[in-house]
Amino acid sequence: MKKAEICKKSGRVFKQIRKQRNISISSLSEGIISPSSISKFEEGKTQLSFINLSQLLMRMHVNLDEFYCKTHTGQVDSYTSFLIRINYLYHSNDLPALKKIAIEKISNFKTDKNFDNLIESSSICSLIKEIDSSFQVEIEIKKDLFNYLDKVEHWDFIEFSVFNNCMRIFDNEMIESALKEMLYLNLDNNPKNISRIVSTFSNAIDIFYRRKDYQKAKLLLGQIEKIVDDQSDLINRFKQKFFDNLLSLNEQQAQKNNCFLIEFLRTVGSNSLASSYEKYIEEYSFQQN
Repeated sequence: MKKAEICKKSGRVFKQIRKQRNISISSLSEGIISPSSISKFEEGKTQLSFINLSQLLMRMHVNLDEFYCKTHTGQVDSYTSFLIRINYLYHSNDLPALKKIAIEKISNFKTDKNFDNLIESSSICSLIKEIDSSFQVEIEIKKDLFNYLDKVEHWDFIEFSVFNNCMRIFDNEMIESALKEMLYLNLDNNPKNISRIVSTFSNAIDIFYRRKDYQKAKLLLGQIEKIVDDQSDLINRFKQKFFDNLLSLNEQQAQKNNCFLIEFLRTVGSNSLASSYEKYIEEYSFQQN
């Protein structure tokens, strides 16, 4: 779903809710925004800032997450379907097929820089780069995606998903910058995103470790420990402890502790995840200080 279509759908859904609540535009807008701005938003002619939209929804007793779910469903479903398709090729190790799709998606992006073309071309390029580190990603794609993540006012499922899937195409400084923006926006505005934030930080630590930037990995690990809680899911807690061992212990002790963690994953039925981390230990050398 294109951004213009999302804007129109957001306005339609907003208007429908307002009318169901029997709230006039004049009473809803009072002290927040001009009535004409709401009218234009409902007609799909303009967007509202995150703050104004939040205030208006709150006045109508509407949950922000539920509103975004109603307005972004088509976009999420489309992107998810695309990910399923390319992940199947990735796990089949069909690099020629992935590169063929990448050529198509990059061509689409150059012809029309809409949001769908941006996230799809970025995602498949990132996946190819995971297999073939020599693969060169178009600078324009990286720049446009980073600019979007840097300016977006509300991180929802789609932003977290895209950033996690495309993190490999960014350099470390870009990743750090996007993480700061994500953390600033979502800790203040949406505490429900804590689990997504923790997962994203864990992925960034993984990438920094692979790139042997151990200092940045340690700094991120310190940050994640401040926001993680006992309710975090098993995978996030496992990743945090796994990298904590790699970054804070000597090689022998780190390997011993992580082998114990991997064995624990097998006892709870996560054999595929356990095998992937066994391969990780073999493939990426212990940090050299």
